Amino acid sequence: MNQKRKSSAKAQQSKQTDAGDLHSFIEQHQKDVAEAAALASLRQAHRHIASVLALLSDKLNAIDRSALVNTRALHEVVDYMVTWPDSAHRSREILIYDYAAEQNASVKKLVSQIEVVHDRLGKKGKALKNHVDEWRRGDVGGDVVVNAGRDYVREAYGSMAQKEQELFPAIDAAMSRQDWRELAADGLLQPLRDPVFGRRVSREFRTMARKLRRSLRRGVEHRAVAEWVGIESLFEAYEVLSMAAQSGRSVTRDQFLTGLRESSYIVLDAPLKAPLLCAANNARITLEWVEEIQEIYRDAAVDLVRVNRERQDRLRLLKRASRPG
Repeated sequence: MNQKRKSSAKAQQSKQTDAGDLHSFIEQHQKDVAEAAALASLRQAHRHIASVLALLSDKLNAIDRSALVNTRALHEVVDYMVTWPDSAHRSREILIYDYAAEQNASVKKLVSQIEVVHDRLGKKGKALKNHVDEWRRGDVGGDVVVNAGRDYVREAYGSMAQKEQELFPAIDAAMSRQDWRELAADGLLQPLRDPVFGRRVSREFRTMARKLRRSLRRGVEHRAVAEWVGIESLFEAYEVLSMAAQSGRSVTRDQFLTGLRESSYIVLDAPLKAPLLCAANNARITLEWVEEIQEIYRDAAVDLVRVNRERQDRLRLLKRASRPG
């Protein structure tokens, strides 16, 4: 009886332990998801910023080649970068950075370095905005905007790369679950409403938003057409090789039948000399077969080079046609 009670007690304890482990696992998973969301949202903001920087680069390239440019869209792009990523978006970043810096000296050093870069980037952004406004009034040339803009784009990409490759992993390693809970408790980690990528586009950025969507659609169409060109070229290359293989099989069959037929004639005409004569005849036929096979696959190689050159030409024309103005 005592033994049964002990077994029952152990079973009950085991069930409680399993239930506790399952509860701990679920709670841990929920915490991990919440923790990941904080940094993931910053990375998502970087993806949005990168798409805006790509649009800015397109406009700068258009100015550089003296093409027509929607000056309102350019103004909104620069205005967005100055008023959102360089200011409003920074509040959440600074909250996380400062908290993590208190927990780890390495993070504190990285944060100090990135703050220097960000301050410099903010100044360049404001200077670029002034240059764009001056260019729209005709006070400065397009080269001033292009040079300042490209410098700003390089600085912005470099800043995001340093954050994602160095700072974010360091924060992830330094922050404990309790740290993330404390940060999330006051609600300051909630994403702010983005005036372009949020649920509603702000009035002052609608031209820019339309350009971004058009650029995205053009990029999708470009990739689809490029993929179609690649597939078409692949099928054409397959047809080239298939025809070469078919021709090779036909030549091989014909030469083999020719060898059999001529060997039978030799055996009937000169039985005593047949082995020597057949060997010589087969050697001649084999050389002819090798020459024909080489010619077939040499032509196939030339056709494959042509197919690849045509593919590259079509992709080059497609790239030129999709270049924004």
